[in-house]
Formats: sequence, C-alpha cells, structure tokens
Amino acid sequence: MVTEILRPENIREALREKARSGSAFLGGGTWLNSSPVTSPQILISLEKLGLGSIETAGGSCRIGACVTFQQALDAPGVPDAVKKAVSLTGSRTIRNMATFGGELGLCPPQSALIPALMAMDAVVAMAGRRRPLAIVDWLRDRPEGLILGVSVKDPSRPCALAGVSRTSHSRNFLVIAVAAAAVEPALLRVRIAANDCRGRLLRLGEVEVRLEGGPLPPKQAIEALVRQHFSPKGDIHASAEYKGYMAGVLAADLLHSLGGKTNPREYRGATNPREKP
Repeated sequence: MVTEILRPENIREALREKARSGSAFLGGGTWLNSSPVTSPQILISLEKLGLGSIETAGGSCRIGACVTFQQALDAPGVPDAVKKAVSLTGSRTIRNMATFGGELGLCPPQSALIPALMAMDAVVAMAGRRRPLAIVDWLRDRPEGLILGVSVKDPSRPCALAGVSRTSHSRNFLVIAVAAAAVEPALLRVRIAANDCRGRLLRLGEVEVRLEGGPLPPKQAIEALVRQHFSPKGDIHASAEYKGYMAGVLAADLLHSLGGKTNPREYRGATNPREKP
C-alpha cells in the first residue's frame, strides 16, 4: 500500500529519498499500478527532474526517462524503428502512461522497445555515472539507480523491427530487430536482436560475425544461421520450434528490407505468415 508520494526538486534529492526502505521511482506508473501485491510504500515522483524531453542534436537522439511511448511516437527525429517498437506496445492508453525509463527499469519479457534499442547500439545514462552504458552491458549487469534517459548516436542508421502475435490484440510472442550501417555491396555493422518474450533477450553476436563484411545472403541462408544460434523458449502462445522458425523468417525478411529488396511485412495477428518448406 502506498503511504507517501514524494516530489523531489532535483536528482540529488531523488537519490537521497530512494535510500529509504520500501521506496521506488515513479514515472508513468504503468507497472507500479498494475502490481498491487508488490507495490512499494513510498513513491518518488520524477515529474520535476526534467527527464521528459526528446533532444535531436549533433547527429544523435536522446530520449529522457520520463518520455512516454506516445510522445516518442508523435515526435519528429525519433528513429523509425523506435516508433515501430512503441506502436507495438499496448493501446494508446498504455502508450500515454508507459515511459522509456519504466520500460528499461522493469525490462518486461514482451518488450519490443528494448530489442530495437539493442539493434541501434543505444546507450543508457544513469545518475551518478560519468559515462553512459551500452544497452547490452546495462541489460547484462542491471545496475541499480536512477535512469536518466537513453540515446541513439546514429538515428539515421537503417533499422527494422517486427513482432509476431497470435491475434491483432494479443501480446507479442516474438520480436526481432535488425540494423546495418550498410547493406550493399557488403553488410557493415550488422546487428540482430531477438526476444522470445519469455526471458530470452539477446544480440545474436555469432550471426552478426558471420554476416559482417560479406554480401547480403539469400533469405534461406540467413534463416538457417538465426535458427542455429537462437534457442527460444516455448509458451502457450507458440512452441519453441515455431518461435525459432519465425525468428529466422523475420531476420531474413527485415535484413532484405534494409537493402530495399523487399518491403517489411506486417506480422500482427498472423499465426503462420509463411508456410514451412
């Protein structure tokens, strides 16, 4: 039960209040309000800390921790892949509440935003740290503290994302994001992030190494590589075999779409977008 809501005027004050037992930072409150059993007693509002802005200057895009998904979707300069990711997340009501800091802090298993940020080599800024952390390092270590925002240094780098769900209104059971600095004549700085929405969220580094510096392979070759190095967990929405199969399909389709060879497909509400050979 929440007994107190604090509204600190600056980051130092917010960090001091967070040292109190039973406290939690409050951004949009989406996840805190949906988990009454584990809700903290003291909420520390971030509304006065200046973390609700989007800055697109110097060839980078910085999104504050208190920026909501809907604000990012509506704002100019936000990478298209980020907009695609937040558009896959819940209804407009949820997007008006959910924040970037909350999504990173909770790291929900069905997140579409985090794979997009991974593919774009985003960095996470935290209070008390001089340098931001690469998002892959942040996800590995999950350091405690106040998230200030997330930045993409090269928002114009081609990136594409797709999620698969059983119906147009159900949650994703698989999300794949890909990016590359160049596709033709050779793949450069290729990134592939996969989320099975059951706890397997990772960059497919071995696949990236195999693809780096070479010509864009046929879709069948990309599909085989991804399935070889990604072992998703099955659930009531899709079996592990089907998730692995679709991971290859999505990665191949998205990489080819970056090269302009195909158009990105829409997989929402499609249980079998491509028949198995």
